Amino acid sequence: MKNIEGKVVVITGASSGLGEATARHLSAEGATVVLGARRLDRIQAIARELSERGGKAAALRTDVTDHAQVKKLVDLAVESYGRVDVILNNAGLMPHSPLERLKIDDWDRTIDVNIMGGSRHTSAVAPFDGLPVHE
Repeated sequence: MKNIEGKVVVITGASSGLGEATARHLSAEGATVVLGARRLDRIQAIARELSERGGKAAALRTDVTDHAQVKKLVDLAVESYGRVDVILNNAGLMPHSPLERLKIDDWDRTIDVNIMGGSRHTSAVAPFDGLPVHE
């Protein structure tokens, strides 16, 4: 996996689980990681640890339901490291909302985070590749 060395990777949902594990793995392989998640204390601690181990890492509190916050995360990567090579749309949630309970607010939030969050992240990177952005 040495082809990731030197790449700038922006990861949402990086404060725990797969996002955190992926950030640690990619950093160990030589990637620069820019971490976004709602739990700022967690991603700052992870970024600090990765930096202390010789990696390059940055962190910014990011709620993927807010396009402006997602754009700031991508802007941080570009301003700090000059580009974005890879995005990992990892932020997600899975509430326990069986259909018969009709927890429509839970369903709406799940769609907003799991589907629209990734769309916001992708569209925030698009201008740097010369692609049109639709808001």
